[in-house]
Amino acid sequence: MIRWPDGKSLAFGLMIPWEVWPTDLGTPKSNQRSSQHPVDPSAVYARDMWAVWDHEYAETQGLRRLLDMFSDYNVHATFVANGKRVEMNPELAKEAAAAGHDMGSENYEHVYPIMMTLDEERASLEACVSAFKSVIGAPPTGYISPGHRPTPNTFPLIFELGYSWMSDYQADDVPFILKEGDRDLVCMPYAHVSDYQTYATNGRTPREMLEMAIDEFDVLRKEGLRGNPKMMGFAIHPFLCHGFRTRPIELLLEHVLACPDVWVATRSEMASWVRQNSNDFTKVSMDALVKMFPVT
Repeated sequence: MIRWPDGKSLAFGLMIPWEVWPTDLGTPKSNQRSSQHPVDPSAVYARDMWAVWDHEYAETQGLRRLLDMFSDYNVHATFVANGKRVEMNPELAKEAAAAGHDMGSENYEHVYPIMMTLDEERASLEACVSAFKSVIGAPPTGYISPGHRPTPNTFPLIFELGYSWMSDYQADDVPFILKEGDRDLVCMPYAHVSDYQTYATNGRTPREMLEMAIDEFDVLRKEGLRGNPKMMGFAIHPFLCHGFRTRPIELLLEHVLACPDVWVATRSEMASWVRQNSNDFTKVSMDALVKMFPVT
């Protein structure tokens, strides 16, 4: 049975994917989500500028709004930025790091690893680590793959590059430890609820997302209070952070922070606790994990 510091019932963490989108964003070839219907491939100008400008809101307003919110509520989040994003917006990246936020990463650009060869995936990750070292003076702490679509190559590669944690694993509500020789990687869920669940054409409002998040939180906390502690992630995309979307997030934080039995923590803090208390957590070998990937 896992345990959290001081017998806390639940570990709650905010995840902030801060991304750079491929150049085909807004075209019929794009794999990225948009609030618009896809452009007709027969369009004379086959690019949806709404989608392009919509995604640029992160850097003009959204990330600043989030940083102010986190300061107001005295919480630290875990950022997972593309390496190219910290190069393009170094001052914002440095400010987030200086404020004490956990600075993890995706790869260099928001391209799904399943679209990459081994060499391409390695080059993307190496470029990302190099960008972090150059801009904020430290490598990224942990990793999520764009779209949460890792390949059998992803885990060995992030081992090689020294990542501490990985948050693509959605099959459980608790972390586990991935072992490879004398090295380890703490694997954990990404987000039980995300602001993406109000995006595109699914028809949910941010207030409905708030209800979903509170319901998930209350259930997991109740189980923790019964002696079966869990963790919960909540993801916030800066390009979606208009006021009507961030106000419900403030209400969620107020609900969470009103519970003294809940540990609000970054992924690096959780990973450190898991390592210090490794006997309480499941351990999986690299070979066993790679076998989870079906042969295509």
